[in-house]
Parts: sequence; structure tokens; C-alpha cells
Amino acid sequence: MKRLGPWLTLAAVAVLGIVLLVVNMSEETEPAVAKSNTPVVTTSAVAPTTTAPAQFPAKADYVGHIPLVSGAPLALSITVAGDKAIAYVCDGKAVESWLRGGAGTGALQLTGKNDARLDGRFDGKVVTGTLWLGPKQWDFTAAPVQSPAGLYVYNAGGVRQSWIVDANGNVTGVQRGTDGATSPAPALAPDATAIVNGKKITANKVSGGDSVG
Repeated sequence: MKRLGPWLTLAAVAVLGIVLLVVNMSEETEPAVAKSNTPVVTTSAVAPTTTAPAQFPAKADYVGHIPLVSGAPLALSITVAGDKAIAYVCDGKAVESWLRGGAGTGALQLTGKNDARLDGRFDGKVVTGTLWLGPKQWDFTAAPVQSPAGLYVYNAGGVRQSWIVDANGNVTGVQRGTDGATSPAPALAPDATAIVNGKKITANKVSGGDSVG
């Protein structure tokens, strides 16, 4: 009879190895996938918030200058009183325009003759916006000024003198005659006096609620 002992031993070892391999493979599991109960939130575009304009002081004056492609800049004065505002713009030679409207919401929408328009917004410090004179338009910034800076006017015999005084004391003014013709206004002194037709006059400071222009 042949001896089977060594072969049985080898077979037993092989079977044991296979069993151990199967056990090890059964213990290796796929990594668990974390499940979250948190719902998926889909974000949508949020419309940008619009900051409301600041409220104007009860009474205030603002002056700015608008550069032109050629020639001297336009001087712009805005005066506010309560919920009313007046603006005046001129070049110190021949161009001028008066505009008026409301200011109660901190935003200006002023209109004048010959399709003049001014849209402005007060941010608590300065007034910014756009000025239209007929087909032409310019962006502007007008800063607050303290008296004696501001807007002045003098009427006599149907002839009107108008002046803008800026924060540095510089004066820009236009005279409008009875026939509508315009020309540079006489010089305005720091004390708001001027010589008109050989007579010394005192100009009146304009406030937002005045009837002028």
C-alpha cells in the first residue's frame, strides 16, 4: 500500500489556505458612503440692493464745475430749501440755464427751458448726477459750500445778472438782457456787490424755494 500521509498533509494545508483567503476577503467591505439628511439648497441670483439716497439738509448749497472739451468749464450751483431745489449753470460768457424741481426724497429731478434737465442724487456729502442742455449732456459732482459761496441774482429793468460763487471765492456770471441776449455779468465783489450800469448794487442770494430764473 502506498503511503498517502504527505499528500494528505499538503492537501490539508492548501485547503486551510483557501479558507483563510476567503475569510479575509469576506471581511474587506466597501468604504461606507456618508449619507446626509441635509437637503440640497439651490441658490439663485440675488438682485443687488439699491441704497436709498440720503435726505438733504433743510437748507444747503452745492457748487461744482463741469469740464468741457474746449473753453472754460461750466459752473453749476444747486440750492436746496426744504423739498424744493433750484439749479443754475453758466459758462461766464453766453451760456446759462435755470432749472427747478423737487428735492424731498434726496434725489433731484429738475427741469428748465429749452429741454434743460438735471437728475441728481445726494449721498450724504455731495450731489452727483447728469445735466442736459438740449442735446448735450454731462456728468457732474457738486460739493457743499458755505456762505458767501452759492448762487446770487440781481434784476433791474428787465435785465438779470446771475452769479455762482464757489468755495474758493471764484465767480462765474452771465447777464441776460431784455431781448434775451447773454453776455458776461459784471464782477461780483466778496460782499455780493457789483457795479451795474454805473450803479453799485447788492445781489440777492438765491434759496431753493425762491421764484427766480
